[in-house]
Amino acid sequence: MIGKNEKKWPAAQTREKKKFPVRAAAISAVLILAVGVCFLVSCGQGESPEIKEKIRLGASKSFLSVPVYIAKEKGYFAKEGLDVTLKEYGSGKAATQALFAGEMDISTVADMPVVFNGFKRDDFCIFATFTHSYLFVRIIAREDSGIRAGADMKGKKVGASIGTSGHYYLGAFLIHNRLSISEVEMIDTRTFDLADALKNRKVDAISVWQPYAQKAKELSGDNAIELPGGDIYRATFNFAAMKDFASEHPKALKRFLRAIDRADTFIKGNREEAQGIITKAFNLDKETVNAVWDDFTFELSLDQALLVSWDEIARWAIQNRVVDGKTFPNYLNLIDTNAMDAVKPEAITIIR
Repeated sequence: MIGKNEKKWPAAQTREKKKFPVRAAAISAVLILAVGVCFLVSCGQGESPEIKEKIRLGASKSFLSVPVYIAKEKGYFAKEGLDVTLKEYGSGKAATQALFAGEMDISTVADMPVVFNGFKRDDFCIFATFTHSYLFVRIIAREDSGIRAGADMKGKKVGASIGTSGHYYLGAFLIHNRLSISEVEMIDTRTFDLADALKNRKVDAISVWQPYAQKAKELSGDNAIELPGGDIYRATFNFAAMKDFASEHPKALKRFLRAIDRADTFIKGNREEAQGIITKAFNLDKETVNAVWDDFTFELSLDQALLVSWDEIARWAIQNRVVDGKTFPNYLNLIDTNAMDAVKPEAITIIR
């Protein structure tokens, strides 16, 4: 019986009313399940990207490589989705040889290997400069060899590693002091061994970069003298990759440079912590690291001065018969600007 004031619901509406709680409950269950799955996934992954691309990086263990060590230590590569395996070498030359051998995907490389290999091949590219310094390479001599100034090096034995920045700097230094490289006896010596060679009197002087220059002064003590060179050479440190790798992994190179750029920012804003990382990585004391820190500029670039410098080095190499050939290549063909265009386009001044 239906009361006088009671309303009779249509049968269809009654059925819908009964279904609504069931439908709402089902939707709620699905939402709760979705949230739970997302929570479990995020807890398992943390802040890192789901997939990390593996990169084999060959780096010279020198102060020019500081941003690489900072990026690795601070986890900037990982935050960009890269799993970077770092292998240390005694020079950019050795690291680049590993790149050519297919053992590395990216290498740090100074000017000399770029210039010299440019005479022989064009299957590699430079995609960024990340450090430069006018005081990177030093001439360290023994005072008891009668060397107190650049002119005193005439007829002396000088250690340097052929085909490296130390080799070129020695030539530039001698010209600066009105000598030619033929007026000294150059002894080809591995970078790692130069400090010991000076200490053990196998050579009278060495042309070498930091931190090996500092090691040489420490080993030879009061007998070591550093000869001033002035701004005769701006050493640059660059990232190299094979052209095939660069074309097949453009995103990886961009992520790589973003990590380095973050490291540069960290270095500028956290001097003491950055020095602490390098002190530990290079097994040096704080005083040594702090003493040479301001000799280097850590920033990404691809500037026109880079090409001008490579042309000058190539001309020197031809004149001194360091390479075979009478004309040097167009080094612009070895520059890949794609990654820098995406990461820091304002730092590109190369005329293209």
